[in-house]
Amino acid sequence: MAYYLRNQVTPYVILFIERDGSTYLTSLLISHPDVEAIYEQFAVLKQQEATASDQLSWARDLYTIPFISKNKARGFKTKLVDVLDLDGFAALLKEKHVKVIQMRRRNRVKAVISRINARRLYDSTGNWNLYDKNDRMPPMVVDYAQFDQFLKEREAADEELQAYVDMLQLPTLKIIYEELLTDKSATLKTIFDFLNIPNKAVQERTLKNTSDDLRDVVLNLDELQTRYSGTPYADMFTEVLV
Repeated sequence: MAYYLRNQVTPYVILFIERDGSTYLTSLLISHPDVEAIYEQFAVLKQQEATASDQLSWARDLYTIPFISKNKARGFKTKLVDVLDLDGFAALLKEKHVKVIQMRRRNRVKAVISRINARRLYDSTGNWNLYDKNDRMPPMVVDYAQFDQFLKEREAADEELQAYVDMLQLPTLKIIYEELLTDKSATLKTIFDFLNIPNKAVQERTLKNTSDDLRDVVLNLDELQTRYSGTPYADMFTEVLV
């Protein structure tokens, strides 16, 4: 096992919006021998009715690197909605010179469908992500009003996250979920280089719950697409990358 001096360790945070592939990426990082990668501890603390100070204290401990570390990178992932003190968190990230991995998804339509499908999976299995292919959800009929609302919420969340990252003015790597799917090796190399860790073989734990071809997922896809005819979202319903 390798050991690293404090100044050789890269602190990082993954900032994301739900269904952006952050769990998939974190599971890959967890399997890297030089990385300490933690899931959504802020969400856990929030559910436990912890305070903003509790969240920041936990994050400060994580980013306070020991003189000798067995990890060359250490960090966690969080949604902004789970951060109880956004200003305090920003100040901590700046103080600790934390690198930011910003997850985003180009296809907002698929992000919304994935959100709806993830809720079905959670209601069925208690997991938001798919770990057993036998748990994959069957095709569904999408409620138009719910889709419209979730799409608006997605637009607002994308804008909020971008504004927060811009405000941080920290070293930032933008990772596109679609690129992680279609060219995993090259995307991971970019991430490893950003974190200053060696490029080693890693293995994900999660499976893709929502097919990239929405015709396999949404029974009323044509009708749903028609509602967005003439908008920038029209082609997103039938885009298939993998």
